[in-house]
Amino acid sequence: MFYVKLDVLRKHGTFFKVLRGRFQADVISYNIIANGWCSMKRTNKALETLKEMVEKGLSPNLTTYNIILKGYFRAGQIDEGWKFFLEMKRRKIEVDVVTYNTVVHGLGGVGEIKRAQNVFNQMVDDSVLPSVATYNALIQVLCKKDSVENAVSVFEEMLKKGYAPNSTTFNVVIRGLCHREHMERSMEFMDRMRDDDCGPNGQTYNIVVRYFCNLGEIERGLELFEKMSSENCLPNLDTYNMLISAIFVRKRSDDMLVAGKLLVEMVDRGFTPRRLTFNRILDGLFLAGNRSFAKEILRLQSKCGHLSRRIKL
Repeated sequence: MFYVKLDVLRKHGTFFKVLRGRFQADVISYNIIANGWCSMKRTNKALETLKEMVEKGLSPNLTTYNIILKGYFRAGQIDEGWKFFLEMKRRKIEVDVVTYNTVVHGLGGVGEIKRAQNVFNQMVDDSVLPSVATYNALIQVLCKKDSVENAVSVFEEMLKKGYAPNSTTFNVVIRGLCHREHMERSMEFMDRMRDDDCGPNGQTYNIVVRYFCNLGEIERGLELFEKMSSENCLPNLDTYNMLISAIFVRKRSDDMLVAGKLLVEMVDRGFTPRRLTFNRILDGLFLAGNRSFAKEILRLQSKCGHLSRRIKL
């Protein structure tokens, strides 16, 4: 909502008049404004805000600089972001772990793997210890733009140095392994999550279920789906939609009963399936000759507020 109001004020050219007229702006106020511009990828306006801060006798703090730095990378202005980072260091601004996380993620996101790794390695030389978030950023970059094996190596290095990976760390590695179709290794990492008292969450299950379904191994996906409840990890709308869609890709008549049961369970858990989902399952049940279950689905469709099709049963 703030950004919507900011954009409206920007279009009418009255933002700073409103700001000056209503309260005395401080560094925090200007940081909020700069962050708003950066969120809209308007780094030039954020820099104008920074300039006005200085003109009013306010000294930008590290948060201010980090906001501008992130704004550059968010807007895809990689060269400008890199120069800004170097300028921060040249001016002896005491950069922190947030600064480095931003640069590692920003460089890695455009495939600048070596530079991202060099910045990561440079942190310790600058007496800034990487955080779990820093490792997560580097591991994600390696999974997406380089090699999942290198990402796993960084993960193992992280453990040796005494860091405790969180669910985001594991999920990034698991997604990388799944993307390379290393499904058994991804399952091993799920076991490691359990061993580290950082059990798989809904996102973890959805990642692996999705890739099993994409590979046509629907039974494996259904096995994981059944296991979710035993770990107090309830499926969400995406989980159901993935499984039902995979079943229809395979187009086996004996799968229609499974799809119908998933649909019923969806509704029981408070989810509202799309009309298309209802219609696909109804068509499948009719083709499979399961008219009694089709009647149940029609009643369920009406109960969910979708108009039932005029079908003579």
